Amino acid sequence: MAGGAAWAAAWLLSSLSWTALALASSSPPPSPPVLSFPSAIDSLAVAGGKLLVASGPCWYDVSPSLSSKAVGRCQEARNATNSLLLPFGDESRLLLTCWTRPGCLCLLEDRVLGPGASQTFGQELVSALPGVSSAGLMLFNNRSGGEWFLVVATSHKRPDGPASACGDSGSSLGLSVANHAVFIVGERKRKVLDGQVLSVAGEQFLNFSAALLWKGLYFFPYFHRNLSLEPKMLVVEHKLADNQLSALGQAALRCGDRGRILSSSLLEPRGLWVGLFGAAQEGEPGATAVCLFPLQRIRREIQACRFNACRFHLKLYIHNFCFFLYLTFQTVPAWPLNNLTSLNHSSLVSVYATIVLNKTVLFLGTTNGQLLKVILDDHMNPNCPEILYEIKEESAVFHQLEFDPVNEDYIYLPSNNKIRRIKVANCSKYISCKECLSALDPHCGWCYLNSRYFVLLVGIIEINISVTASGGSFRLSEGRSSCTMKNAKTDIILCERKNPGINCSCQLKSPMNIASIEPAWISTLGKSEVLVIGENFTGSNILMQITGTSSCRPVEIPVTEVLNRTHMKFCLPPSRKEVKSVCIKEIGAKCSRSVPLHYLSLPECSQIIPNITWKSGGRNMSIHGKYLNITDSVLILDDQREMLANFTCDQNSICNFTMPAVKSEKRTKMATVVLQVEKKPVTCITFQYEPDPEFAYYEITVDLEPDLELKIYKKNDKLNISTDEMKVFLSRMVNNKLMNITVDIQKISNSTDYSIIHGKAKQKGNSSSKMDKSNVKVYPHVSSCDFAFVVTQRKSKQLNRKMSEQLELLEYELRKDIRERFAELQMEQLEVVDNFGTVPFLDYKHFVLRTFFPEVNNQKDEIITKLSKLICNKKFLVSLIHTLEKQKTFSVKDRCLFASFLTIALQTNLVYLTDILELLTRDLMDQSSNIQPKLLLRRTESVVEKLLTNWMSVCLSTFLRETVGEGFYLLVTTLNQGIMKGPVDVITCKALYTLNEDWLLWQVTDFKTVILNVVFENIQENESEGITKNIEVSVLDCDTIGQAKEKILQAFLSKNGSLYGLQLSEMGLALQSGAYTKELLDVDSSSVTLEDGITKLNTIGHYEVTAKLRCSDEEYSDAYCHLILPDSEAVKDVQGTKHKGKQKFKVKEMYLTKLLSTKVIHSVVEKLFRSIWTLPNNKAPVAIKYFFDFLDAQAENKKITDPDVLHIWKTNSLPLRFWVNILKNPQFVFDIKKTPHMDGCLSVIAQAFMDSFSLSEQQLGKEAPTNKLLYAKDIPRYKEEVKAFYKAIKDLPPLSTSEIEDFLTQESKKHENEFNEAAALMKIYQYIAKYFDEILNKLEKERGLEEVQQQLLHIKSLVEEKKKCKWV
Repeated sequence: MAGGAAWAAAWLLSSLSWTALALASSSPPPSPPVLSFPSAIDSLAVAGGKLLVASGPCWYDVSPSLSSKAVGRCQEARNATNSLLLPFGDESRLLLTCWTRPGCLCLLEDRVLGPGASQTFGQELVSALPGVSSAGLMLFNNRSGGEWFLVVATSHKRPDGPASACGDSGSSLGLSVANHAVFIVGERKRKVLDGQVLSVAGEQFLNFSAALLWKGLYFFPYFHRNLSLEPKMLVVEHKLADNQLSALGQAALRCGDRGRILSSSLLEPRGLWVGLFGAAQEGEPGATAVCLFPLQRIRREIQACRFNACRFHLKLYIHNFCFFLYLTFQTVPAWPLNNLTSLNHSSLVSVYATIVLNKTVLFLGTTNGQLLKVILDDHMNPNCPEILYEIKEESAVFHQLEFDPVNEDYIYLPSNNKIRRIKVANCSKYISCKECLSALDPHCGWCYLNSRYFVLLVGIIEINISVTASGGSFRLSEGRSSCTMKNAKTDIILCERKNPGINCSCQLKSPMNIASIEPAWISTLGKSEVLVIGENFTGSNILMQITGTSSCRPVEIPVTEVLNRTHMKFCLPPSRKEVKSVCIKEIGAKCSRSVPLHYLSLPECSQIIPNITWKSGGRNMSIHGKYLNITDSVLILDDQREMLANFTCDQNSICNFTMPAVKSEKRTKMATVVLQVEKKPVTCITFQYEPDPEFAYYEITVDLEPDLELKIYKKNDKLNISTDEMKVFLSRMVNNKLMNITVDIQKISNSTDYSIIHGKAKQKGNSSSKMDKSNVKVYPHVSSCDFAFVVTQRKSKQLNRKMSEQLELLEYELRKDIRERFAELQMEQLEVVDNFGTVPFLDYKHFVLRTFFPEVNNQKDEIITKLSKLICNKKFLVSLIHTLEKQKTFSVKDRCLFASFLTIALQTNLVYLTDILELLTRDLMDQSSNIQPKLLLRRTESVVEKLLTNWMSVCLSTFLRETVGEGFYLLVTTLNQGIMKGPVDVITCKALYTLNEDWLLWQVTDFKTVILNVVFENIQENESEGITKNIEVSVLDCDTIGQAKEKILQAFLSKNGSLYGLQLSEMGLALQSGAYTKELLDVDSSSVTLEDGITKLNTIGHYEVTAKLRCSDEEYSDAYCHLILPDSEAVKDVQGTKHKGKQKFKVKEMYLTKLLSTKVIHSVVEKLFRSIWTLPNNKAPVAIKYFFDFLDAQAENKKITDPDVLHIWKTNSLPLRFWVNILKNPQFVFDIKKTPHMDGCLSVIAQAFMDSFSLSEQQLGKEAPTNKLLYAKDIPRYKEEVKAFYKAIKDLPPLSTSEIEDFLTQESKKHENEFNEAAALMKIYQYIAKYFDEILNKLEKERGLEEVQQQLLHIKSLVEEKKKCKWV
């Protein structure tokens, strides 16, 4: 208790200076600072309030916070590495650096004066041998005239090589003494002479791990190249009076069977040397161990041996002030404290020991990047290590650790070429006094509490024990006696026999034995099922004992299922990453022999090769990473999160698989690789699907008999297909037999438009007959996919344009005359679609995505949870948005995307989103730039304006679907059928019947309707029952064959209700007249070629179709034309006797009346408009009523009395921000494709819609745009209806707060789990990260956001750590 009271008193006295108390914030600390160097770190030292780092040929002066570094000095030899970095002198101003090149040189440098003040201290003072380490320290001797001395231990000789490896400098050591030695050399006389060496005779190739000075003695721990030899501690005495060196002896360091010294630390106040030892076999359970050796005991044992039991043979040579001794003596054994290893672990690599409040604390680094903290109790027994930090890259920690010289709350964690600054304690994780003090961490505390440690003792059971009781002074009565054998320590019955007679014997069963565990490599999440293989699994209550770090309590796991005598199943728990030992036993019995079990980090991916595949699948791909073999399965998901493939990996760093096919789509499709580990998905890497490779044509050369050469021209793409993936086969007919030839791929070259695949093959068959190229077919085979192609003929485009001034003048006069007549003309016709079938509404998810992200293709961890919590802080979110909008590089597109991502992230919390919308709208009204209130919400230049658009889309989606959707779809369908009723140019999409002058086909010739009798022949018999195969279809004689096929397919769908597998791209069309059959094509040998080389597409009229047709989306280049002929005024003649003659002169204005004939859909437009601006059942949608009332209230608060302002606000909020977007984009609402022509027509209707909300009167003249003139008579009536609509909403009773919140809550619940909110939050964070400093500065200036700052910093640290483990 006395020790406990002293500890408590010390705590009370020093508690005011602590910076890491248990009362700290519960938020985990941010990521530590990281400082990188050009090369791997070789040495560390702390001095004068600075950190000194040697890396490559240079040493650096580093600020304690790692905020900056300055180059101290660099060696000219770029392959030089540092061996010693020793600061000394007043305030550590002086520095001794020793390098392997040139000549194992040591330099004396002044850190204040800089590199110019450096001097050579000596050569060959350290070793340049690979795998050999030197250790030394600086000593000041007042009795030698005040001189600094270097004491260094090193090794200069290989067992079978030259004496020195210090380059081409002259050796200052004689070969006879160039052995493993301790040197001492002064700064005044720096050359090392023969007499200045203390050498250990008979030893070869030593590694000195440290040079320690304790109570006037030098201690040099070292180990041998031959790891079967014990590591030793050389003890040397330096007598300052006469400057003599003398060797006291050496001790063999017994730390188990471990022969390497990996790291060491001197605990000077307690006279303890902490050594970290490693076995020859790395990575096994307990391969490394920490041992504590009392230096006083080593000294005492050596002295006792020297004067009593041990014999020495010393040879002493005196030269100047230094001495050279051969030591021949017996080595005394040295046992660690408590005669035990303090701690066993699988992969330790560095140790640092310190004392805090009378408690010994060890900091340990591991080979997989962990920093561990171990606290020793009063008996120097360690606790289970705490993981202070883990390097995500899992790079090994450097063998040397150092404390921050300014703030000992931090320790430096070096690894490879980086140094991190880590807090020595994470006191914030303790939430109670009991929890804090039970950890016994002297860096943290509230109060003192005694702790007790319990040791579990396991009884030892011998095998084949036989106990016999025989006659003599007693006899056992048969029938009434029994014999029982128990474990004396556990009192468990091992064997029992009834009525043994005079012989009481008991044969125990054979012990269980474990041979292997499958899998033996698992993640830190544990494993739900492992298989243990061994023998004699017949007992009951079988346990598995898992032992990791020796100071941690073993874990015992009961068996899940015993399959048979040799196989069992267990469920393994989560654990920290390390190699553990596993054994099995019965309760109370001895554990079997152990096997290793490797706990690893979660698997990671670095890359996927190749990173692109084609949509038909079959490409062989490889995932590269680490720990891939511990995954339960690998999933390939498309951008809709649907699974494309599921497979397993059996290798650690590479996983091979073949990609499956995806549904054919024109756009690029992304896929994600997800690793499944114990039901936890780990996102691995993404790649993309591209369209299948397109083989355009081939060229074959057969004149090189018996060889032939083949060139295949493939359109350029992003697939990067290699020659190894390509296989090509030829087939040809020889003597009526099909012969296949394999082509050897030579190379793949590239041109502007094509990749050219070069191949060679041997001709087969009758060599006397030349190969007929016309019957050759080529079959490219890429990976496991076959692609067939045909040779196409390419035509070059040549256009010559000539204009006639006389024709231009004539056109002007005609335009003027026709436009004047058009402005006076108004005509109406009613012809509306009667039946359009089921409305193909899009689901809500796709409606929102297309509305929010019209230009973007669609594509929980701790970070998401904390970011979501932060976004839900109203003050932070508003401040964030204002800060972002002040950034010059935060573009309008960025503002729209941010608003959309925010809406997705808050989709399930519309009440909060609405509150934010109110706040931001008020702020927007208060901005000086909105001093003219009529301009408010007119454009989308701020986050809140796009947020309002999204909010309207979310809240009005049900109203749109249930009230407006059917009328809108009727409009689109009717408009589409009206367009298709007349000629449509397939190249430009212009049509005769249109609402938009820009899309008017005015170059059309006379046309007529043709009724086709179409027979569908190739429908499968099992599907053809009840199908009408003979149908009549109306087409135009100017329709191309492709357009006719579209109309035929649509007629078949209308007649039968289904396409029954028919596809436009696969459908052929043939003309049958009696026994005559001719295939109809858009381009064939009969196609007309104009003078300028452009081919005119074939039409129904071209084939003079009037007979029966048989049916067993084409895009065209500028090399083709349809109804619009190129430079029609310049085309003199058309080839072919039937097409001679000049083109008839036409101008567009002659056909403007066709715009009015297309206005037959007028009644449909009116019905749609009125469904938007009327109130069904005299009740407005909640969202509209709420927001209009909100605008009314804001106008009243701002004393705005002009009614026009409120009208404009409401117009900009609802019709301009929502309805116009919907009217122009039906593909947002329905599963349809909007053509450019349809877009032009809907733009005219949308313009008429917005004109209905305008307060200004339109003065239209004869020169006004036709889209304005088209609805000129209707707009005044619509305006009155709109005003009545606004007034009706205002007259409705106001909504209560509960009504609004109930509506928003119901809308939130409707669409839960429809969106990837986590992805939206990460998109928001990308903007936060881009402007992180500006946002942080803004938060620092505002009161009450201190905790938010810490949360934001923590989120940043989590994201940065997560980035380091991606390969996304």
